[in-house]
Amino acid sequence: MEGLLTAIGMLSVIPMPWVSTRPGALGRAALWFPVVGLMVGAALAAVAFGSHLAWGDRWIAASLVIGVNLLLTGGLHIDGLMDTADAFFSRKDRDRMLEIMRDSRAGALGVASGIAFLLAKFCAISYLIGSGSLRMLAVMSLSVALGRVGIVAAASFFPSARETGLGAAFAAEVRPRHLLAGTAVALTIASAIWQWRGLVLVGVALVAALANGLYWRRRLGGLTGDIYGAINEKVELAVLLTAGAFVSIG
Repeated sequence: MEGLLTAIGMLSVIPMPWVSTRPGALGRAALWFPVVGLMVGAALAAVAFGSHLAWGDRWIAASLVIGVNLLLTGGLHIDGLMDTADAFFSRKDRDRMLEIMRDSRAGALGVASGIAFLLAKFCAISYLIGSGSLRMLAVMSLSVALGRVGIVAAASFFPSARETGLGAAFAAEVRPRHLLAGTAVALTIASAIWQWRGLVLVGVALVAALANGLYWRRRLGGLTGDIYGAINEKVELAVLLTAGAFVSIG
């Protein structure tokens, strides 16, 4: 239970009595990241189903899904995306980019990037809701879980760009075995939801996460907590867009 409670405390605003920092606790928490993602995703699917049933409008439903997601996560991942975008567009050296990520203030390009991602997610979610398939609500829930799997994938393969902080401690404890466990859970659920297409979605999530991790490994020598948040957002969007493409081509 320690790992689950720690994962919930790290990935959501749900009050937890503590987030354990004992040796090995963050690694154990990583095992629960996909489960916490499914919990959040299930809540969002319920919001999508209820709001679409009440108003019959996919745009209203998609707006509420994005709003509730921000409330449940405290905007943790989109904040990381914006900070990472500020660093990316600065075109500065490694040390300056790390300083930019550490700055709590968001720059214009970071805000613009956050808006662009939220708009893209809004369109993708509204498209899936508009398909009228309950399976697509399950796929939407799966995308949230896969975003968390993406974080574990990046942390298990790439080092931290900093020597201290929660992100550094997390990267130090996460190992490929944690990723294997999370991927096994994701593959089982994805195949049950959407057969081979679900398996493709898992593959898309892993490729997106590792490609982003490799880029930042080359730019900064490692990853940060903000980059983990950005990877989560990019993986979710990649999965949603791929699912939408599958729906479009039948």
